Amino acid sequence: MSKIVDVDQRRLELARATANVIARRGVAGASMREVAAEAGWTTGTLAHYFTNKRELLAFTLENSLEQRRDKRAERTDLESTDPLRAMLSVALPADDEGRLHWTVTVAFAAHAASDDQLQRVQRDAYRSFRSHLVALLLEDAAITLDGAIIEAERLIALVDGIALQALFDPETWPPERQYDALEAGLVAQATAVRA
Repeated sequence: MSKIVDVDQRRLELARATANVIARRGVAGASMREVAAEAGWTTGTLAHYFTNKRELLAFTLENSLEQRRDKRAERTDLESTDPLRAMLSVALPADDEGRLHWTVTVAFAAHAASDDQLQRVQRDAYRSFRSHLVALLLEDAAITLDGAIIEAERLIALVDGIALQALFDPETWPPERQYDALEAGLVAQATAVRA
């Protein structure tokens, strides 16, 4: 009797294997053979789910971004008293999943410079993140739409800066310091908006 395969689940497993390979070897080192070995499958099996490396890479990046969006939504729902703070804090590489996501994101950022499809995926993810932040900022009656856009971009730059430092210097930037730096940036942001 043949076994029923959940295609979506297999694709997600392969995306996770790809992310793990990228974290160790970079995008260039994420060959179909390496990914198949990481997943415990053959390259032939991998070919049933992705036609080529480019398709696998795009799916991996999209999946990594989707997981972070889901986690932000969960955290924002749980911490409804301050959804802006919750959304930004979950964007930091303060746990294993966050570090893996940021490692993949940084690896893809360099690769996306010469790949229009990957560039669109990352651009759209940033635009979506900015839109959510703008919506949260607009809940404060003291800010205009233009002001909310500017503040959202500043907060994204803050999170990106903290995340990059934490990714490359985790001993100096443990989770507590990441959260403290984010908090200082949020306090400065709130003060600037009220001024």
